[in-house]
Amino acid sequence: MPRVPPPLPAHLRGAAFSFADATVAGVGRRRLRASDVIHPHRGVYTSDSADGLHGACVAAVPLLGDRRFFSHLTAARLWGIPTPGEWMPGEPLHIVTLVGAEPLRRPGIRGWESATSPGVAVIDGLPVADAADVWAQLSIPGSVGTDPGTGARRALSPEWLVAAGDYLLTGPRIGSTRTPLVTLDRLAEVTRGHRGKRGSKALAWAFERVRPGPQSPRESLLRVALVDRGLPEPEVQVAVRTAAGLRHADLGYAAAHVLIEYQGDHHRTDRRQWLEDLTRRQLFEEAGYRVIEVGMDAFEDGCVVLAQRIRQALR
Repeated sequence: MPRVPPPLPAHLRGAAFSFADATVAGVGRRRLRASDVIHPHRGVYTSDSADGLHGACVAAVPLLGDRRFFSHLTAARLWGIPTPGEWMPGEPLHIVTLVGAEPLRRPGIRGWESATSPGVAVIDGLPVADAADVWAQLSIPGSVGTDPGTGARRALSPEWLVAAGDYLLTGPRIGSTRTPLVTLDRLAEVTRGHRGKRGSKALAWAFERVRPGPQSPRESLLRVALVDRGLPEPEVQVAVRTAAGLRHADLGYAAAHVLIEYQGDHHRTDRRQWLEDLTRRQLFEEAGYRVIEVGMDAFEDGCVVLAQRIRQALR
């Protein structure tokens, strides 16, 4: 029978640790080569397989020290900032190193270097760049990876920077409330601090268009697209007094009594949500408003047809 290795010290079980940590704990090389120990990175060991983004980040913590932290796309995901794609296993971890320490260069990690010391937050035990700084980082080529076909370094598009900024000003939903992650003044500060750097034009463009209130990134993208099509900027979260009390439409033009409701796929697949949407529309219409419902397909032509419909409704 194969020999069963002795258990790891309690403080190393389920955690990521370095060779130095193992040595101090009296764990030798032979024990580190046992089948129950995983090597997520060179010089890093764990007895737990990394599960999801958080697990992948935990496995990289021994590499950080006190001058490195998660940044760019990785930090955006940890903050919940919306981006076009979801996290996938194997996605490189973005880690920034402050000047004075050596930037990380190894498989599975996209290393960055910073001459300034941005704020650092702690999310679920992980050191992460300040939310406003992450927003600025997302404008930099390479911040969201590389194009698989051409190898070109990709940044978040100006429109998605607006959606990301809207999210930060609105905040994540916790229960029935949202608490902003940043202030508009803080976004203005990082925008000014980014002048002259890569992505500064896109960031400045996005800053002029960020608004608090949108409940989804698609609502933000829709608002930007309609203005791009020559329409007046629609109001966000339009308050309407209905027979059932105050209700809010995603977007709209209150003075013209025109409301715009974005219907994501969950509005179709979730029966309860579908029924709530149906009632809400009826309440809006009974209050004297015209309701224009919008789905993902509106973006296929750049919202050209939708803009024509809204323009007609505003006449």
